[in-house]
Amino acid sequence: MFRAQLQQLCKRPLVSTMSLFRSITNQQSMTTVPQLVTNTKKVTESSPLLGEEIHDRYNILFFCNSNNSLTQRAYLELTTRGHRVQIIENPSQKTMIQYVQRENPDIIVCPFLTKRVPRQLYDQSTRTAPCWIVHPGIMGDRGMHSIDWALHDQLPEWGVTILQADDEMDSGDISSTATFPIRRLATKSSLYQNEIVQAAIRALLQAVDHFRHGIPPRPLDYDQSDVKGFFRPTMAWDDRLVDWTTMSSNAIVNTVRMSDSQPGAIMYTENTAHGAKIRRLIYGAHLEKSSSIINKRPHAKAGDIIAKRNGAVLFKTIDNQGVWISHMKASHGKKFIKLPATAVLSPCELEGVEEIPSNVQFYPYGQRPSTFQEIWMNRQDHVAYIHFEFYNGAMSTEQCLRLRQVIRRCRQDQFIHAIVLCGGYNYFSNGINLNIIEASKDPSLESWRNINAIDDVVKEIFSIRDKVVISALQGNAGAGGVMMALAADLVWSHDSVLLNPHYKSMALFGSEYYTYFLPKRVGQEKARQITDNVVPMLARQAVKIGMFDKLIAKDHDHFDQMLQVEMNKLVQDNQQMQDLLDKKRKLMTDDWFRLLHKHRNYELDQMQQCFKSQEYTEARQKFVYH
Repeated sequence: MFRAQLQQLCKRPLVSTMSLFRSITNQQSMTTVPQLVTNTKKVTESSPLLGEEIHDRYNILFFCNSNNSLTQRAYLELTTRGHRVQIIENPSQKTMIQYVQRENPDIIVCPFLTKRVPRQLYDQSTRTAPCWIVHPGIMGDRGMHSIDWALHDQLPEWGVTILQADDEMDSGDISSTATFPIRRLATKSSLYQNEIVQAAIRALLQAVDHFRHGIPPRPLDYDQSDVKGFFRPTMAWDDRLVDWTTMSSNAIVNTVRMSDSQPGAIMYTENTAHGAKIRRLIYGAHLEKSSSIINKRPHAKAGDIIAKRNGAVLFKTIDNQGVWISHMKASHGKKFIKLPATAVLSPCELEGVEEIPSNVQFYPYGQRPSTFQEIWMNRQDHVAYIHFEFYNGAMSTEQCLRLRQVIRRCRQDQFIHAIVLCGGYNYFSNGINLNIIEASKDPSLESWRNINAIDDVVKEIFSIRDKVVISALQGNAGAGGVMMALAADLVWSHDSVLLNPHYKSMALFGSEYYTYFLPKRVGQEKARQITDNVVPMLARQAVKIGMFDKLIAKDHDHFDQMLQVEMNKLVQDNQQMQDLLDKKRKLMTDDWFRLLHKHRNYELDQMQQCFKSQEYTEARQKFVYH
């Protein structure tokens, strides 16, 4: 009876479901589910942030290729300071001129724009406002591939410069600049999302402050000692070529990382069936130095595949080491999508290649496996830290199953008193894996399998009775990844984390038990606002509205150290630990688990309909084919 009525419910418009659902559950003498009613139509306009007062100060226009992580972060940092910001995505030159004429902005900012700005918007005789280019390079650096070259040359320091638009690319007057050390072996996308975004925000806020105080920009002068950059040519495909027969393992890893995640490094393999060379794009490079693994195929030569693990493949290199490649594209172009390497390579290329399982063991705090491994654990005293470093934060069905097993293993360990879910460096989680879904034979069915698998992970988290569980977001999170974090007892983060806690951009209703855990933390009305509006959120805003518990660091650089400090304080505070455990044990009754089961079933009924919709298919394909 209950199931039949739920099926009837899912055929009705979403705006009319709450009262019907309550009547159904009342008929069953069960607790009412605090259902969130959302409209899955995609929203593209920016709107004021939840929990922030907006006081108009400067009217600012953003022109950008897309609303990427830098654009979103800049929007949030400016609007929370009272400025009005309007984002115009992928504008033509005509559109730029029209918006400037209509909106009469005080400042024009191009945080991520590869198109040329119309001359009349920056020429001194015709401009009405300063037009700033956010350039991902140090002062004097010019060219299209600044980050790529910085990583190629393994420079110890890089930066971001805010400069005026000009006839000659990146040669305009400089409004501000910010630099940072490159202390880690980062990919291009990781450096951009973390250090570049941080420096860009510092430089942008400084430029706004200079504008407010009438401080003029300085001309670009290569005779000045602090101008260390220079013009760099567009990086050619040959610069991204991986040659297994001539390049060392370190050189290969560096080439892949400087091209990851766009456009990718290039490798050629022999097609044994036709004798031709096949060009592929490769991503996710990791060094392998273990002789026992490399010697699995003792007669292998440089460029041969000698092992595979969780979708990645291990190539032998000329220096008798190995390089794991986690992802590939069959070729360059928008009709190909990025997938685990074993899904792109042909069966004959993988013939005889042994699957080497991950050794998911505990490492001392701060250490990680010296191999390709998506899930690993740290342990310090009675605290387990679970890291899940999935490519771009996407969690496939198979990855969810493995993560659930590791969480269960910690759950069953009587010597562990607290579990910390760390996610990955760049992303905590972004929910289901749309690329693998799109590549499957039946995307609707694989979507269903994937959402159930991630729901099982969430269930594993909230079913832990005798340990305190903390979600510690060191990286950004989106959609189901945000909601998954809320199932923990405590949610911590740092001030540089960016959240996209909504599903609408993918035409989905949402799952991960969000209709219970989100309203439980922020209330029904704020929960509805969050999921109805396709608007990003800063971690500090999440704390302000009660969605997260606290920020423990100002940025990524300080997060690891402060996480260790905060966890030591928590587990040594016997009273706080006991209070948290008493609270959850009191809550975790049979009725509570039945209530959560109803939330899950209701969300999945809605998602099942979404997975069959044309809107979801189009949104998914637009996302994965780029």
